[in-house]
Amino acid sequence: METALQTSSLQELECRIEVGLKTFIDVGNCLLEIRDRRLYQEKGYTRFDDYCQEQWGWGKAHVYRQIEAAKTIEIIGKRSPIGDTPQTESQVRELTPLVKHDEQEAVETWRELREQHGDNITAEIIRDTVREKLKPHISYNSGENEWYTPAEYIKAAKEVMGCIDLDPASSDLANPVVGASQYFTKEDDGLTKDWCGRVWMNPPYASGLIHQFCDKLADHYNAGQVVEAIVLVNNATETNWFNVLIECASAVMFPKGRVKYTTPSGETGAPLQGQALIYMGEQPEVFMNVFSQFGWCAWL
Repeated sequence: METALQTSSLQELECRIEVGLKTFIDVGNCLLEIRDRRLYQEKGYTRFDDYCQEQWGWGKAHVYRQIEAAKTIEIIGKRSPIGDTPQTESQVRELTPLVKHDEQEAVETWRELREQHGDNITAEIIRDTVREKLKPHISYNSGENEWYTPAEYIKAAKEVMGCIDLDPASSDLANPVVGASQYFTKEDDGLTKDWCGRVWMNPPYASGLIHQFCDKLADHYNAGQVVEAIVLVNNATETNWFNVLIECASAVMFPKGRVKYTTPSGETGAPLQGQALIYMGEQPEVFMNVFSQFGWCAWL
């Protein structure tokens, strides 16, 4: 009896997805329920990602964007004094970084935008507003917050990818070691640029920004514009941005010790948290062979 009820529930949820492609909110909620209740196992799948790919033709990043959109809508809807929410996926995507940073501020920002623009709110308006809100908290790789990647990790990345076409979060002082053909500084604002080719990224960790950099990399990778990428981040496995990267990755390496970054003055220092190097691409074996010298590697 339990199996029959669960099967019926799965069919109902799938029906809502098919019909509900008209509303991304319902799709996200259905996917979340199928994942959390592991209803995909009723069709013989052992992994939620495989189910989404074969059943709906959706990659990991797209699926989790739908889920994140549904969560954002729920938060805004419950806490908004005016009771309404963003109506398009692009609007939600631009508002999500602020929700992750401060839910109440996101609710208040949405209320302010509604009062100012009514139904004429665009994703661009939300994006510009959110970036302005996060400015006091952000830091690209500059000044006292600048931490450069040790040369041995850059050398290993080039051994895997052949070269580095782009470093989207860099500086004039960092690139002589990275050696990227193109790099974006704080002044360039890499979040407003197109990314392509083989990417090395040591993203800014400031509140709000890291989500945007990780989301953008995932988007460009899934769109085929970024063909390969290696990302150095804290091993913050509980965060949304870390999971966005992992969902696109084919391999990961956890260093045996904390990475010793270099400051502009030449001093070295290690953060309190451990790190991870995440690989996106078609050469996970090569990545694991090269990076195993630094720590423990795993397939994804």
